[in-house]
Amino acid sequence: MEIRETLEKKALILKQLEGVYKTSTSLTQKKRVLKEIQEIKGVIKQLQRRYESDYGREDRESDGAEKGTSPSLMGRIPVRPYKKDSKDREMDAVVSYMRYFEHNYLPLLSEYYMKLDYSHSGKRDTFYPRFMEIMHLLKQYDYVDRSVHGGIMGYGRASSSDKKVARKGRQRYLFALDAFFKDLRGFIRILIEDYNIKGTFLLNPDDSIRLDDFEENRALNDYTVVEALEEIYMFSEEFVGFLGMPEI
Repeated sequence: MEIRETLEKKALILKQLEGVYKTSTSLTQKKRVLKEIQEIKGVIKQLQRRYESDYGREDRESDGAEKGTSPSLMGRIPVRPYKKDSKDREMDAVVSYMRYFEHNYLPLLSEYYMKLDYSHSGKRDTFYPRFMEIMHLLKQYDYVDRSVHGGIMGYGRASSSDKKVARKGRQRYLFALDAFFKDLRGFIRILIEDYNIKGTFLLNPDDSIRLDDFEENRALNDYTVVEALEEIYMFSEEFVGFLGMPEI
């Protein structure tokens, strides 16, 4: 089951990357995305071999019957243009996922919902301001990108140096997201592993999350705190894979 779920996640990421490659007008972006596509295809082939060797025909047939319900979280999130007349499908996807995270998952990373021991509560409280800083990077990039394409200045053709500034702003935003979610993923892993050995880092693991009926973003309603953390961990894992940023 675990290998099959990983295969489905990788297949989703591959589909998204292929969509970015087909619609991108940036040669630099297409080159980077093509490399990621080739890498993930290699991973999928390895996983398929492992799956075929680990599961018999009967298991594969039963798995196929269950395959109608995808375990992927990102696959359930609609992707919309992040700004009017957007032609950057990768940014459309990234910003759509970030808005979903901000509205549904980020509120849990607070003392109101998630109570931790003293040694871990300080770390928990860093994620909200960090995310807000990253959203500020998006605003900065958007401003520069619109000015480069005439949305603000409205005259002349953008210089190569202006385009370079815009590309750097985009890259800064993506790297900041990658670092944030890798850090969040590692932090949640520590909490879940401690919970699994009946540790005391998480003080209210079995409390239910109750959201008001008038709230629109109710993805975690009626989850226990630890169940919500498990879902946020899965989202972080998928998103880091989708970004595919190189280690630096």
